Amino acid sequence: MRKRLIPCIFLKNGLIIRSENFKIHQIIGNPVTEVARYNDWAVDEIVYIDISKDSNYDFRRDDHKYKDDIKTKFDLIREVSKVCFVPLAFGGGIRTIEDIRKILHSGADKVVLNTILFINKNFLKEAIAIFGSQALVACVDYIDNFVYHSHSTVNSKISVLDWCKYLENEGIGEIILNSVQRDGKANGYDIKTIKEVVDNAKIPIVALSGAGDYFDFVECFQEANPSAVAAGNIFHFKELSYYHGKQALLSSNIDIRQELEALKVD
Repeated sequence: MRKRLIPCIFLKNGLIIRSENFKIHQIIGNPVTEVARYNDWAVDEIVYIDISKDSNYDFRRDDHKYKDDIKTKFDLIREVSKVCFVPLAFGGGIRTIEDIRKILHSGADKVVLNTILFINKNFLKEAIAIFGSQALVACVDYIDNFVYHSHSTVNSKISVLDWCKYLENEGIGEIILNSVQRDGKANGYDIKTIKEVVDNAKIPIVALSGAGDYFDFVECFQEANPSAVAAGNIFHFKELSYYHGKQALLSSNIDIRQELEALKVD
């Protein structure tokens, strides 16, 4: 399979935010209008992670045409999916099988799981039996090689490698490795941990957190060899960043999914 470059969009109460260390959150945009830009860039896929701690969705603009229509994350997914023409994954606040069903029925292709996998150890097998491994992704948030959950406030005391092995054995379809310490820091990916997990996994591993420039994408693929590299802030704040990211990868002979000529750069 060709490598993927994935924009990861963090949401809080319905708005796109810039995140740093999972603690500093700066509002930077609207998730429905933003997805049109990613379509123009011909991105490989999009991951939305909702970090809201409550169910209050508010675009904070009375004139916005979606304000009265979007009151829950399921409403948001439905609106996003109407204008999203690439694979869409969505995660955040999932606690029941019905949550997964609603997310998929609202238009997402995959569902990203995290805290519920610690709360209910039977949940993953039940979900796989109903929806299949291909529809389920685990996001592994970690600090100093230990996996955290509940908005990175609870240390599970389980190592990253052990947790990833457990998830693979349980049947998860894909894993996103998310370094909390590198979130928003733009200081490069955690190559050592990513490589360790990739070398011991047979399922796709997605590297997230740390991208500061396009060379970070190249370095991560060359040194750790994940199935995909994901990033957030670099795609929000740099002009034509996805195009230039793909260009850097092609120039470094990384076997990425889409040809550069397919990208719209006007």
